[in-house]
Amino acid sequence: MKNKYLFFVLAFAFVSSASFTQEAPMRGWRFNGEVRLNGRFFWDHQFAESYREQSGYAIVDGVRRQYWLYDTYSYHDGSGDEIYDRVIPAWVEGMGYAIDFDNIQVFFPNTDLASSVRALMTQRGCDISVTLLNEPSARNNAVYINNFNRDTGIYDTIVYPLRK
Repeated sequence: MKNKYLFFVLAFAFVSSASFTQEAPMRGWRFNGEVRLNGRFFWDHQFAESYREQSGYAIVDGVRRQYWLYDTYSYHDGSGDEIYDRVIPAWVEGMGYAIDFDNIQVFFPNTDLASSVRALMTQRGCDISVTLLNEPSARNNAVYINNFNRDTGIYDTIVYPLRK
């Protein structure tokens, strides 16, 4: 009986943790053959590596949130256009959302960006962080994209509202 109870507790913990972890936005993205960026060669399957895609967590307003982090300066000359215009829209559409393009919000500068998010970005050496807020009971699902401009030292945030 104790083993059965332990199994259910462990199964619940696994399912709970898995449900809060999102697939990587760049999963499945590829280059067309070999690409040379800032003197380094990347093969077709190394698209995410060229942006140093990684996952991390920050506590914002007492809530643990997953962030996807990107370094655009090392190999893409500080340009995140590919992430904003192609990767993120494809990622959210793959999860069944549509971006409400009529209601995108831009906060420039974003002086209210949580210090824990800034610290996470700094710790990982990344200038872009992305988080998906998808609360089943809320109509306010959105993707938040935070950007740090090294030349100005300013953070800005773009919010893509999402609809199912």
